[in-house]
Amino acid sequence: MSIKEIRKREKKQRRDYILNVAEELFFSRGYDDVSMNQIAQDVGLNKATLYLYFKNKESLYFAIVLRGVRIFKEILKNRVEVGVTGIDKLEEAGRAYFAFYKDYPDYHDAYLYYKSKRFQNSADEYAIQIESVTANIMIIICNAIQEGIGDGTVREGVKPIEVAVFVAITAERIVGLGPTTLKVLESQGITHEQFIEDSMDLWKHMVMETIRK
Repeated sequence: MSIKEIRKREKKQRRDYILNVAEELFFSRGYDDVSMNQIAQDVGLNKATLYLYFKNKESLYFAIVLRGVRIFKEILKNRVEVGVTGIDKLEEAGRAYFAFYKDYPDYHDAYLYYKSKRFQNSADEYAIQIESVTANIMIIICNAIQEGIGDGTVREGVKPIEVAVFVAITAERIVGLGPTTLKVLESQGITHEQFIEDSMDLWKHMVMETIRK
């Protein structure tokens, strides 16, 4: 291995270490309560060195969010491949989101915060990559819907992108129920997990063909 390759590997290892440390801080304290000074201190570097890897706190946070959306994309791809028909694949796409929410709650919350008005229209390099991965995720879902239209399990006339956006928006709302709403459900013996399952069935029958051919 050449010296250049060794230095490149060492740089990547240091970058990953910075991300790991920053990730723990952001996840435990929240975005606003973490500073670049604190990250540098926990990493064991001076702040000037930190800026050689990430131009600011926002960029560093976006790099962590990018990790999360890449994890979700892999979950989605694996779940969709399980489906036999288009409707099955779309249902698995919904389940992929809930699996991501359940198994990676910190990444899920970080992604939702990234989508807030605070970071709108960012031209950061990691924000651009996040949007690229997100676009690929929507393509996977749209392809499942298009396949369903072709095999007769999704009704004709629906617009794949509209269904994909509808599923994405409702999935986010379903997992983000407030404490008051959760208490209302629990008073009727309905757990959050059961509500998620019932909601998936509801939007599936609202948007897709309910009688398979």
